Amino acid sequence: MDQKDIVRLVNTTVDSFIRDRLINKEERIQHKEQCAERLAAVDGSCGEDGDVGYSDQAVLANLDWGIEALEEAIATSNMETKLARLDYAEKMLHVCAMLNSDQKTAGVPNFYLSAWAHLNLAYLWKLRSNVANSVLHVLEMFTVDPFFSRIDFAPELWKDLFLPHMGSIFGWYSEERHRLVMEVFPDSSDMSFTIDLDQFFNESLTFSMRPDQVEKLEKLEQLFRESLDESTKLYAKYFKDCMNSDSTSSKKVIPMFPIAEPPMTPLHEVSRSIPDFVKFGPILPKSAGFAPFLKSKDGARATIRGPSKTNVKSTVLENLEECPKWDTQEGLPGENEDEYDHEQDELRVVSDDKARKSVSASSSNRVTNAIETGQNVQPSKMKTPLYSPTVFSPIGSPKTSPTNMYFPKPYVQCRKEQPSLLRLKSNRMMDSANPTSLPVSPSMSNDCSITSDSDGEVIEVPRGSSQNCSRTQSFESLNHLFKNSSLNDDNEGSQSCISLPLSEKQTSTPRPPKDFVCPITGQIFCDPVTLETGQTYERKAIQEWLKRGNTTCPITRQPLSASTLPKTNYVLKRLITSWKEQLHDLPQEFQYSETLKDPFVHSTRDTSLASTPRGTLDFPCHKGSDEFVNHRNRRFTRAALSTSPTSVISQAEVEKIINSLKPHVSCLCTSENLQECESAVLEISRLWKESKGDPGVHSCLCEPTIVNGFVEILSASMNREVLRTSIYILSELISADENVGEILTSVDSDLDCLAALLKNGLAEAALLIYQLRPTSAQLSAHDLVPSLIQLILNQHEELDNLQFIMEPKIAAIAMLEQILIGGDENCRSINALGVISANGIPALVKFLNRVEGRRSVVSILLCCMQAEKSCRNLIANRIELSPVLELFHGGNDTVRGICVGFLSELVQLNRRTFSNQILQTIKDIGAFSSMHTFLVYLQMAPMEQQPAIASLLLQLDLLVEPRKMSIYREEAIEALIEALRRKDFSNSQIMAIDALSSLIGRITSSGDSYIEAWLLRIAGFDQPYNALMKAEHLKKNDIDLMEAMEEEERAISSWEMRLAFVLCNHERGSIFKALEECLRSSSLEMAKACLVIATWLTYMISAIPDTGVKTAARKSLLDEFINVLQSSKNLEEKILATLALKTFISDPHAAKALGVYAKPIYKTLRKLKRNSVVVTDIMKTLMNLPSVDATELWSCTELVELDSCTNGEVLSLIHLKGRILSSHSDGTIKVWDAGKRILRLIQEVREHTKAVTCLYASSSGDKLYSGSLDKTIRVWAVKPEEILCVQVHDVKEAVHDLTANTKVACFISQGTGVKIYDWSGTPKHINFNKYVKCLAMTGNNKLYCGCSGYSIQEVDLSTYTSNTFYLGTRKLLGKQTIYSLQIHDGVLFAGGSSVDGTAGKIFLLSTKAIVGSFPTGFDIQRIAINNDFIFTGSKWGNIEVWLKERFTRVASIKMSCGGHTKFTSLTSDMDGGRLYAASSDGKIQVWDLD
Repeated sequence: MDQKDIVRLVNTTVDSFIRDRLINKEERIQHKEQCAERLAAVDGSCGEDGDVGYSDQAVLANLDWGIEALEEAIATSNMETKLARLDYAEKMLHVCAMLNSDQKTAGVPNFYLSAWAHLNLAYLWKLRSNVANSVLHVLEMFTVDPFFSRIDFAPELWKDLFLPHMGSIFGWYSEERHRLVMEVFPDSSDMSFTIDLDQFFNESLTFSMRPDQVEKLEKLEQLFRESLDESTKLYAKYFKDCMNSDSTSSKKVIPMFPIAEPPMTPLHEVSRSIPDFVKFGPILPKSAGFAPFLKSKDGARATIRGPSKTNVKSTVLENLEECPKWDTQEGLPGENEDEYDHEQDELRVVSDDKARKSVSASSSNRVTNAIETGQNVQPSKMKTPLYSPTVFSPIGSPKTSPTNMYFPKPYVQCRKEQPSLLRLKSNRMMDSANPTSLPVSPSMSNDCSITSDSDGEVIEVPRGSSQNCSRTQSFESLNHLFKNSSLNDDNEGSQSCISLPLSEKQTSTPRPPKDFVCPITGQIFCDPVTLETGQTYERKAIQEWLKRGNTTCPITRQPLSASTLPKTNYVLKRLITSWKEQLHDLPQEFQYSETLKDPFVHSTRDTSLASTPRGTLDFPCHKGSDEFVNHRNRRFTRAALSTSPTSVISQAEVEKIINSLKPHVSCLCTSENLQECESAVLEISRLWKESKGDPGVHSCLCEPTIVNGFVEILSASMNREVLRTSIYILSELISADENVGEILTSVDSDLDCLAALLKNGLAEAALLIYQLRPTSAQLSAHDLVPSLIQLILNQHEELDNLQFIMEPKIAAIAMLEQILIGGDENCRSINALGVISANGIPALVKFLNRVEGRRSVVSILLCCMQAEKSCRNLIANRIELSPVLELFHGGNDTVRGICVGFLSELVQLNRRTFSNQILQTIKDIGAFSSMHTFLVYLQMAPMEQQPAIASLLLQLDLLVEPRKMSIYREEAIEALIEALRRKDFSNSQIMAIDALSSLIGRITSSGDSYIEAWLLRIAGFDQPYNALMKAEHLKKNDIDLMEAMEEEERAISSWEMRLAFVLCNHERGSIFKALEECLRSSSLEMAKACLVIATWLTYMISAIPDTGVKTAARKSLLDEFINVLQSSKNLEEKILATLALKTFISDPHAAKALGVYAKPIYKTLRKLKRNSVVVTDIMKTLMNLPSVDATELWSCTELVELDSCTNGEVLSLIHLKGRILSSHSDGTIKVWDAGKRILRLIQEVREHTKAVTCLYASSSGDKLYSGSLDKTIRVWAVKPEEILCVQVHDVKEAVHDLTANTKVACFISQGTGVKIYDWSGTPKHINFNKYVKCLAMTGNNKLYCGCSGYSIQEVDLSTYTSNTFYLGTRKLLGKQTIYSLQIHDGVLFAGGSSVDGTAGKIFLLSTKAIVGSFPTGFDIQRIAINNDFIFTGSKWGNIEVWLKERFTRVASIKMSCGGHTKFTSLTSDMDGGRLYAASSDGKIQVWDLD
């Protein structure tokens, strides 16, 4: 079978399978329920302590939403709805399909979710009629998860597509199984190895197998399953390679056909008709979840501990040094420990003292050899596999078989009862590093207990109905260790299975509180130390953890900044001592396994005050301080209650302390001697610390009189030690009883006193103020911001024995946040500016490295950036982003919203390169995928947070070229568009517009967007942009600015291209429709902001690859832009609209639509012409539209008529650099300023002695040439305010017309031909026997002469040769002459005598072809040309206006000359704004064409 046949077979088989699934709805529903049941089994195993991560829930929700959308697409008959639901389903399913297969989501292995997603994607592509993609997704399903694909997802497809290639594997398995059966049934040697042996494996025979036989069978089944999985993946990859190789025309290596190799070469191969018991192996029960498979997949380990205290201690120490639990890749030591169900069907195991050593398998070969040779195996950890009722099913067994205890002379006694499953309750059993209880064989599952006699023989004893057992200990050792353990004897009086001391149901001894047990060692603390993350560990254990190279907290995974461990947590140690005094018989070494949990759950649990050290609290101010104080009160109460029954100090000692307090308290309350009161405070503090916070002492000090005595000390004393001590005592009292705080807050002067102390530098006053829970208004009224910042900046720490409940800096940060988020917007802004001016930002940024107060710091920095955007650069240059991302990953919705707002503000920098660096750091940092976390949060975030998170996610995605589809990009853009469409929520629309504006990234150093000014500059309106840049340049060093400008412009241009491309191409330009709705908003603010975004996006369409989105933009936005142009009274808005319209004029459909509005908008465009360069292009397009009557659009107004008759006739006019130059018959040349509506004479020179007949300006505009009847040619230098004669050339003949360049001057004199003067010597005469009336010269040394006889001669100035360029038709009557020539944009315009109703021709110089003509009955004496129009003037002052593009006449202008006055000269500015004409009576007329 060649490759094409294989591809055809795979396509046919898979397509048939998918088609059947799509047809059979009931089967799909049943399959979904079965898979959901497996997921529910995992969820149910979590128990009460289980906790599913926020992002995990969203991932599972995406899968569910994707499947629901797919079902809706299958059910609907509306094609548009079907396509929309399929697109949505694809996005949702891709989230799961792209999961990392090596990780888990909510306890579910990602490979299972990914395979399920690929199966549904296969359905999806089949609905799109794309069989190839459908097949590839099915093959990917088998590659990602071959095991569940063949037992859950597609067993029938696996049977048809893969099973025929597995014959050798089944043959090997059958032979090995047959060999094993022969050991159990000596008389079965004559059986065929393909017989269905399950009929011989009834329960009694199964459980009569020896442990080593059971283990061999399990290992066989495990190896068989692994072989099937690997071969399935191998063939799935081969089929994919065949598909990919066949689907492309490029040359590829043909994939080689694989071979499914069994572990050993079988003697036989099994045909396709395989017995049922080996077709698919065991059917893994849905209720079993994934635990059995994961245990075998991850590699199991088991530990059997000895019973005595000595063994327990040595085992723990050994584990600390050697146990693989310490591997950080596997997880926390001892976490997620398996727990057994305490029910009737659990296993009982009891071992003799002689058999205390545990045995487990470190590998399959090692165990097999040990069992066969009788050697002892070293102890190790192993998980207990989960068994289904069909014990010998060949696929369901775990990868690593359970270890059976080895004893000499084994014999077994079993009670025949119904077999039951071993069920593990906790989801901890799914972790790869889980230590579990004693591994058991199937022979033990038949309600038997194993014990051993004095000879070491194994005895199975039937268990009682109420017995519970989960660990293996010898009877004697357990009896010695726990005398109070209840033992249950069987009816025969034999030794019974007892409960172990590791479960709360196993002994009457009270369990230690969880906070008293080290999460690493599982033992009660001896020397507890609390890390900066708030977690407490045994000192030796955490030292060992750090010695192994770890730098993070074992539970929270947060990085540890401190290089040395902190001091012992004496508060916790005292509580443990107190608890132990209640249990005099409690052993010093007590293991407690149930304390350990998932590190992320553990890090968020409610911890008692005793286990929370000073300086490790983080109190959210957004929820108010009530929650914090109540929380601390509850913690303190629990600690007090735990010590009050039998305290560390005796009741007599408490009474002694109280008696000792009385004189000092009396002195404090009654004495008027300040020194005596100060001494009393110090003594009260000493006695309070001696009492260790005893409730009795606390009650004694909580009296209002005593509290007021402390407050009076605060207001009167100048002794810093006394002041700090007073605050310490009051803080301790308030922490335990909030009523004490009410005593202080009942008098306003008390808060005033504390505020004064804080301003005077007493840092501890901040703690007490915070505990009093003042309002934001009260804090703001005392102007505490500078004092709080100074406290945070203070590097000096008080070194004494006062252990405050929290660090004053933490309290200061919490209050600072409360001040900044309280009050109105103006107050918030003022307070935030106060933080910035006090130079508090660097200290706050540095404080982010600490866990406590981190949330408040981020909130404060966010407030500062919102109040003063320029501080973004200061923060960005100093900040480490990992703490912020850690806060986001571990926080609730409120905290995440703060983090998102902070990051969104932070990346809005004036340097695009720096912004990209920040974004790259956000994308790469941390153990989690930031983009995936943001995506999950986006899907569930509150509406007001979605635009910010979508903007941030889109920026992260745009760090790479947006070539392929990205689920992150699609979801982010969809969220922004959805926000734009929320008409009923204008705030949401404004936030989306702001997010889009920030995405563009054109931001000044002050933090404001200058995208509008930039767009206006492109349109030719420079004033706003120049003003911004002037301010920017003043803030920067010019050298630095020049160096960075070019690189930054390249970076931002590239960024804009990427952004515009993805926004425009999302769902065929759906963003344009959303912007259309926003432009119609009644809010002027939002409409203006939306206009800027719409203009930018429309402008960028012409810069990105054409994908057809311009049509969508035109349909949605064209009418809106025209409406802005017509109705807006704001000049800048109109210019923005014209810039957007400029994009559409090249589109024929858009031009046609513009033609409908041509007449009403043309007038507006003429008014804007002087403000925007793009207006001219739009006007030109409108004027040349076939559907538009150009005569309706034309308009001109006569501005002025100047009389220069004193200088004679005006013989020549030219426009040069905003000035008009006129030559007169008396030899005068005048210079006029044409910048205003009225011409203003600025210079008058008279160098020529006779009439100046002609003027000619060089192409560069820096030189002027004049010819005169005085037989000279003068060269003038053109200056800003004047012209200066620099050369005079005597050409010996009168000059009637002139054209020149730097090399030669060509002029017309009397007689035929033309004269050429090379600026030296004598002019050369080129005679072609025709009278020349006009001249025109090109830049390539070509001279064109308009002559009598209606001809045009071409002269090559390099060779001085001539030839006829054009020869017109001669008429018998009259003279036909070319009077005027003009060259513009490679086109020669010739005007002359009217012949047959045509007075001129238009030639293309490159081909000499006639491309147009001037159909008029007037002789054309002069021609003037600008960018839009051609003006022709007749002898008697009739000026006709022609469209330059279409050569059609649009209007006529009549000069106000009468009698014998002749028209002499005509010129126009190139922009087409003005037209100038001169006459023989010395007058100059000016028309405004706008």
